[in-house]
Order: sequence, then C-alpha cells, then structure tokens
Amino acid sequence: MSGSEATAGASVRIHSVDGLRALAFLAVFAFHTWEFAGRPEIPVLSFMVSQNIRPDFFVVLTGFVLFLPFARRPERMDGFQTRSYLWRRMRRIVLPYYVALAYAIFLPQLLVVLIRLLGREASWQPIPTLGDMLSHLTFTHLFFEDHWASVNGSLWTMSLEMQLYLLFPLLLIAANRWGARALVWAIGLSVVFRVLVVIFVPGSDFPDQFLWSASGMGRLMEFAAGMLAAIIAFRVSERIRRPHIVLLLAVMAVSYTVATIPFFQTSVLPIRELSLGTLFGSLIVIVLNVPAAGHLFAWKPLAYLGYRSYSMFLIHQPTAWYVSEFLQKFAGVPEGTTLLLLLWTLGFGVVFAVGQLLFVTVERPCINWAKRPRRQEPPESAMTGAAKA
Repeated sequence: MSGSEATAGASVRIHSVDGLRALAFLAVFAFHTWEFAGRPEIPVLSFMVSQNIRPDFFVVLTGFVLFLPFARRPERMDGFQTRSYLWRRMRRIVLPYYVALAYAIFLPQLLVVLIRLLGREASWQPIPTLGDMLSHLTFTHLFFEDHWASVNGSLWTMSLEMQLYLLFPLLLIAANRWGARALVWAIGLSVVFRVLVVIFVPGSDFPDQFLWSASGMGRLMEFAAGMLAAIIAFRVSERIRRPHIVLLLAVMAVSYTVATIPFFQTSVLPIRELSLGTLFGSLIVIVLNVPAAGHLFAWKPLAYLGYRSYSMFLIHQPTAWYVSEFLQKFAGVPEGTTLLLLLWTLGFGVVFAVGQLLFVTVERPCINWAKRPRRQEPPESAMTGAAKA
C-alpha cells in the first residue's frame, strides 16, 4: 500500500501491516518448529530461522501500530486519555491471553487421557505452581527467573508487551512536547539501561541478564523505532523518492548483517537490537511507501493470517510441540528435515485451526468489545488514542 493509500481515514485497516504481522508470526513459528525438529542443518534456511527475530519484529510493530493514529493525525495527542487507552488495551488482549494460558495448562492433561484411552502409557504433566499462575495472570512473570517460561515458553513476551503498553503514554506525552527527538532520547535511555545491565547484573547472560534486557526498558529502543517509523511513513511520505528507497534497502541489508554477526551479539552495547529496530522500521516505511511492497504484504492470505496472528501466536508453541511429539512417537518420524517439513505443513494446519477457533470464539469478540466506548464517555472520545489492533 502506498503512502497516499495509507493516509486514508484512521478507521481504514492497513492490510499490508497485517501482512507484516503475519511475517512476524511465521518467523516465530518457523523458529520453534525448527527447534522441535532437532535443529536440522539446511543451508541458508537454518541460519535465517535460527535468528529468532520474532520478539524484535513484534516490538517494533507494536510501537508502530500504537503510534499510528497520532502519526496520521497529530492533533489526536491533545485529546489522549490514558485511562481510556489502558481500558481498551485490557479489553483487547487480556481474555485471549488467559484462555491461551488455560489451553497450555489443560491440553497436556487432556492428551494423557486420550492416550490412555487408546491403551498406551502416558504420564500426567505437572500443574503450574501458584507462583506460576499469579505471575502470568498479572503479566509479571518476566521478572521472575522461576516463572518467566514455566507455563508456555513463548508467552514471556506478553509480560514485555504489557510493560510497553504502560510506557507508551509517557512516550506519547514526550513526543507531543518535543517531537521525534523525544523518541531518539528514549532509544538512548534504553541503550544506557542495557549497558548498565551488562555491568551491574551478576550471573550469566542467560537467563540473568536476559530477563533484565528483555524488559520494557531494555526493548524500549525497538518500540521507539516503530514509533519513528510511523512518523517517517506518514509525515514525510510525500518526500520519499527512489534514491531514499534504495538507501533504505541498503540500510536494511547492513542492519541484518550486523545483527547476525556473533561478535555484535555479545557486545556491551545492544547492537543487535539497535540493528533489528532499524531493519524492521525501514521495512515498515518501505511497505507503506512502495506500491509493489505494499501489494505483496497486503496479499489476502497473508493479511488474513496477520489479522489472526495474536491468536495464532498464543497457542502455537504447545500445539506445534504436541504435533511433533505425535509424529515422532506415533508415526515414527525421526528428528530432521522430514519432521520439519511435516511441522511446516501438517503442524501449521493444526496450529491454524486451533488459532482460528480462539480468534472466532474469544479474540474477535474482544476486538469488538475494545472498540465500544465506555458508558461515561461520548463516542468521539472513545476513539481518541485508540491504536487499531
């Protein structure tokens, strides 16, 4: 979708952005299934999949989508209401997340029952502790080494997302007062925070320093990069010419190269996150301002998947894991390329079916619920500051 198309009314959904969401989901699905298949060595493909860029991609996209209404219409900042914004966010994301937690907890027990009914042996899986449950229900599990990955390993990012949602009003106020340079300052503050983590947090890189680095302050640089991408995509789109697009493509190539060099991944400075923030921010600008790229990411199947990517993400890891277990233990498929191929086809089909069920029964009603104004608010104020999810 071109920049002129993207600057249509705020109520118009940008299908190419849904396509970007789909790409981010496919990246994490590919990474986890590659791990479940025993990390098979496939030239080029294994290198790309092993990078696990999904958390970085989604953080950049989150910053972009939340700031999108204000990049389109800067006057919205003056009417922003933090309480209304947070209420809409809670209605939008919490219930599907809670259902996904229940799914991750009860699915193993249900499978044990089914397997025993088939006359085969199966052991009951441990139930999460009270600490696991309380930390996950309050989105604080990323702060605890014992709980951050205890229910569903991929849902640690939900704690990160909630922290970013809480930080967003502060960034919006700063951006309203000081403009884009406030976002640059936020990136600098995040870099300083990451350096201090490396210097002062004892223990190993993983999980000790990782848990601090993966916090809202640690990933604020990528979140702010998404907000900057919104400014560039919508406020200066008319001035973007072919040389600028070529430059952005070059920046993307350099950023990806730097982000994947092992030396920079162990640097005191968060070079990887800065590079990935630049990479994905540049990609967003290109998709919204180059018609060919916009049409590619607005491809209907891709946009369809992207619109449902939240539900797909919430349930993909336990679902894909048990599909891989079934293929290995019941169908006799060994770890390797064949298992990976089956997970990327049959496994994806199962994940899509379960995710679609979650979307239809829980997420879509929550989307509609989040759009409804609170009773004490007039309809116009209910739209103020609403980031289309």
